[in-house]
Amino acid sequence: MENPFFSVRFRGYDRAQVDRAVARIRSATDAGAPPHPDSLTNMGFQLTLRGYDTGEVDEYFAEVARTLRGG
Repeated sequence: MENPFFSVRFRGYDRAQVDRAVARIRSATDAGAPPHPDSLTNMGFQLTLRGYDTGEVDEYFAEVARTLRGG
């Protein structure tokens, strides 16, 4: 799994929350226990000023879920 890059916007997802989620998924996948793909939708990130672009983050987690499903 590649290290993602997300643009920072005036209002977007909380960067620390997203970074922690990416790290948890990477750690679990590396340990051979990847998360269920359905758990990667509606992650519940808070919106904040100077946060990550919501569209880019949502697309990243959707792509990870597709990969975990084998597609």
